[in-house]
Parts: sequence; C-alpha cells; structure tokens
Amino acid sequence: MFDWSNPHDVNLNEPYLYFIKVNSGAREYRYIGKASKKSRLNEYRRNVEKILSGKPRRPIQKKDGTAQSNGNLRYRYVHLVLSVAEIEGWSIEHYPIENVVKEILNSREQELIEEFSCNMNGQGTWAIEEFPIVSSSLLKSECTE
Repeated sequence: MFDWSNPHDVNLNEPYLYFIKVNSGAREYRYIGKASKKSRLNEYRRNVEKILSGKPRRPIQKKDGTAQSNGNLRYRYVHLVLSVAEIEGWSIEHYPIENVVKEILNSREQELIEEFSCNMNGQGTWAIEEFPIVSSSLLKSECTE
C-alpha cells in the first residue's frame, strides 16, 4: 500500500496543504487537499483499504445509533483513482506541500488547485456498490487517451 512522504519538511502540527499525484503511464492525476492534523495523510491509505475490502467510507450507523448521511458513506474521485492505482500498480506520490495560516487555507488551496491543474478536485462522489462500474469506466478512459 502506498505511503506519504514529507520532502519539504512541512510542520504537520500546523495547517498545511498536501499534494497527491498518480501517474498511470497514459495520464497524470493531480489533487490538492488541506489539513490541520498529521493523521489526515493516513486517511487516504485507510480509505483505499476499505474500498478494496468492499466497505463504505463510514459505518452505516453513527455511534449514537442514528443513520449516517448519504454523503458520509460516499467516496470522492481521488479515492477512486488511488484505489485503481493500487490495483494496477500505478505510481503514487503523496506529500505535504506547505504550511498555510488557517485564515487563508481555503483560498491558497484554490490557488494551488489551479496552479497544478488538478483534475481530481471537484469531481463527483460514488458509493462502494458502484466501485466495479466507476473503476471500469476510469480504466476505459485510460485506453482512450
């Protein structure tokens, strides 16, 4: 399973932005995210493990017994690409880029999404039951590049 690195020595105890890049050989996928905790970087690996085990993103019921919202059960496009990359053996880079003060974290994230021409940000979500279809669709799009 892929790991993240910290080549820019970003302080993970302060708010930061991170970068994920997947190279399939035919296409490069890029994603910028924001975080305030070091554990955020490990969530991607855990989500890919859940996907490959056929589990939803979160339990169907919350700890208090109420139903989880539909949005909390769904995965993002970045999770799809990372899961397919893991299955296909594609190259994955995952690392923090820079620390950013909390007040401008959102605006700086948007700047970097544009600067890096990110194509995984802002894509749709999908349920675990849809994985065979969405992963197949992703792989088919690889063949048309």
